[in-house]
Amino acid sequence: MSTEPMALPSDDVLQQALQEAPAQVARLAGWLEQEFEALKQRDLPAFEALQPAKNEELEKLARLAQWCSQIQPAPLAWQALQESLLQSREDHLRNIQLMQRQLQAVRGTLQALQGEAGPSVDLYDRSGHLSRRYGAWSHHLA
Repeated sequence: MSTEPMALPSDDVLQQALQEAPAQVARLAGWLEQEFEALKQRDLPAFEALQPAKNEELEKLARLAQWCSQIQPAPLAWQALQESLLQSREDHLRNIQLMQRQLQAVRGTLQALQGEAGPSVDLYDRSGHLSRRYGAWSHHLA
């Protein structure tokens, strides 16, 4: 996406986009939740099936965000969506973290199958504490 500001659409187009935005944000939240469930179940086909519709909605919302960023103050309808959009961002980051953890686990498994010695991939749990699995074998490292 370009960093240059997009030309503002007509007032009718902007108002229509603002009216559609709450439904788009709600659909995005639903897709992110479905994505999380697919990732938890390691259902790659379901995860991939969600991507086109989710990305299309994200593009529409990004375009609206760019338009609204050029209006001072931002339209009230846009401001009202900010909390939901922040939650969607957090859900997206949660999904990325889960995907990264699963990828690390697969890499660790592949390394083990190839006979490579390496540290455990899960040294810390989600709250940043040493995982139980690490604690169980860490005395062997000393």
